[in-house]
Amino acid sequence: MTVFFTKTQKPEIKSFVMGFWFLGTILVFWLCFLRCCNSELIRALPGQPSNVSFQQHSGYIVTNKEHGRSLFYYFAQADSLNHSSLPLTLWLNGGPGCSSVGFGAFMENGPFQVGENGELVKNQHSWNLESNMLYVESPIGVGFSYSETDEDYINWNDTNTASDNLVFLTKWLEEFPMYKDSQFFLIGESYAGHYIPQLAELILEYNKSPNVTQINLKAIAIGNPLLDIDISVLAGEYLWSHGAISDKTLMLEKTVCNDSKYLREYVHSGWSQGCNDVFNRVANEVSLDVAYDDLLLPKCLSTPSSQQFKPRGLHAKAHSSIDRIIGDPCLQSRIFTYLNRRDVQKALYANTTDLPGHWDFCLGPLVYQEENLEINIIPLISDLINAGLPIWLYSGDQDSKIPLTQTRIIVNNIAKGIKLTTLTKYRTWYSKNQVGGWSQSFGGLKDGKNVTYLTYATVRGAAHEVPFTSPSQALTLFHSFLNGSPLPRPKS
Repeated sequence: MTVFFTKTQKPEIKSFVMGFWFLGTILVFWLCFLRCCNSELIRALPGQPSNVSFQQHSGYIVTNKEHGRSLFYYFAQADSLNHSSLPLTLWLNGGPGCSSVGFGAFMENGPFQVGENGELVKNQHSWNLESNMLYVESPIGVGFSYSETDEDYINWNDTNTASDNLVFLTKWLEEFPMYKDSQFFLIGESYAGHYIPQLAELILEYNKSPNVTQINLKAIAIGNPLLDIDISVLAGEYLWSHGAISDKTLMLEKTVCNDSKYLREYVHSGWSQGCNDVFNRVANEVSLDVAYDDLLLPKCLSTPSSQQFKPRGLHAKAHSSIDRIIGDPCLQSRIFTYLNRRDVQKALYANTTDLPGHWDFCLGPLVYQEENLEINIIPLISDLINAGLPIWLYSGDQDSKIPLTQTRIIVNNIAKGIKLTTLTKYRTWYSKNQVGGWSQSFGGLKDGKNVTYLTYATVRGAAHEVPFTSPSQALTLFHSFLNGSPLPRPKS
């Protein structure tokens, strides 16, 4: 209803109506605020510790109304009194097709992990100690994310993922406008080596558009990243140097079939007899009791998690992350049980449409265009650096899926290709007075000062999922990444 005032109205009536209108406006504002910002406020997760002072939100963002595409997110506010002044970080797991909520939030760097009794325990090295953390189940068909159009699940690709993620981010910031001006960081691991640079590219293009609120993207980081199938995945030398394969098997990888050829054959035509023979040897020598993504971790003996999370197709080689955690290799099975509980899903505002099947880490209905594995991301990394965006690449040094040796080769090639200067020598960095790993940084002059554009770091004793197996070192690395500061060196 519209109220029109005339010059003949009595002042007290006009005052009353104006006051009523003002109160109504305030009420509408608060209803809108509550709808936009608190409709997905998590009151408490089942089994959550009592001493939680930060807010949590979760729910769905519609990325395509016509197709009914919705991405699920979990957001943990920074555990700090000045949370509004801290950065916003978006975390993505890889796969392609693995859950950022299951892996990232509940297994790696989120505020809680699932204890042996099914209760949640506080993660003392949670990344929300440093930043507001946003975890997105991307793309659709992963975890709780879905589409109402079945065709969307077929031949999904990197381009679609990046586009949907940008739509998600812009809409999420509309619902949470208090973070629009926050420093924004992108970080993830593995196949996020594809997701994150491509999303960063779209953000930089989006920021050039007229009449938009720019996304304040400050830097990106990727752990154990798949960047180039011809370099990233070659693991023969790494396995041999760790005593995991024999001299003869290494020779066969060099002469008959290496990891790159093995993946290319899977993508295009199926494995040749030669590749099958070589990698059957590799599997027999490494053993099924040793995970490719961490050569040191014990196997979970109390839960048949290998049956619950049996990888298929590409995941058998590229992302078969099953049993892992320092002193607790069964955590993943407990997360699986926890996130499939109806009371947990209700508290998370998840599975509101009763999705077919159960929640899973990687086994959803998505059929990804596997040819996308062959996209070389290295030129895009170089372009992003040339555009002034700092990039961190880091490696867990016990991962043989994407070994540190290969990422280091890529970093050196990028630095050489775009003529970056070596700013720090390759040497140790420290976390809590212990060696956290090794690092090196590259950069160039800007306004007469050296600026770091590319940082490479290894994380000592870490697996493919670095924050999971080396949580203290990972938090130290994350702190330096957010602050754009060098990794700690010994005081001497």
